[in-house]
Amino acid sequence: MDGLVSVVIPTHNGQRHIAATLDSVLAQRHRPLEILVVDDGSSDSTAEIVRGYAQEVRLIEQERRGHPAARNTGIRAAAGEYLAFLDHDDLWSPDKLELQMACFERDPALDLVFGHILNFFSPEMPPEERRRMAVPLRPLPGLLQGAMLARRRSFDRVGLFSEARPVGDFLDWYGRAMLAGMNIAMLPETVVYRRIHASNFQRLNKNQHRLYLRAVKDLLDRRRGVVGS
Repeated sequence: MDGLVSVVIPTHNGQRHIAATLDSVLAQRHRPLEILVVDDGSSDSTAEIVRGYAQEVRLIEQERRGHPAARNTGIRAAAGEYLAFLDHDDLWSPDKLELQMACFERDPALDLVFGHILNFFSPEMPPEERRRMAVPLRPLPGLLQGAMLARRRSFDRVGLFSEARPVGDFLDWYGRAMLAGMNIAMLPETVVYRRIHASNFQRLNKNQHRLYLRAVKDLLDRRRGVVGS
């Protein structure tokens, strides 16, 4: 279908925030949309909540394999000409896809379009915990999967996310996209509101930061290899 955007949302135990996330996708001005939620082995009521959106959202359930594998499951099932991604606790601005699709229309040579992100503290987070966190609360260039819209054919040139990387999988993918010569635009508008809360994945997985650093090192090594070749 021409102009169809497939939105892939991986989730694991996302019952607290998944409804707000889905509502922000359904509020998009752009149509047509295909929304795929991949429940990665949740043990809470996530799947039941998503089923409440059955007419507008497709639920795919799988055993726990990690969020890169969940994204890949959604990608394989997606039918859209464009691919978008969103974490189960973040929100889109209502004009996110509209702005990005207009950018593609202005420049047919583009492969990927990003926008800015804005961090916000989830309302349930206590003030004392907020004060302990050094979180920028101003719009920032969003080189994150949630801020990206990709042509499907361009995404396929780069390939799926690395399932060997529980941390740094998008950095790895973006590095491969750069080496593939993707044409990229960065919109000045804020398109993603990134929720900061007590159970953010990165905060629960501080012991895996070395894997993130490994992803950075691998990216730099690949770049050096291309430059030196």
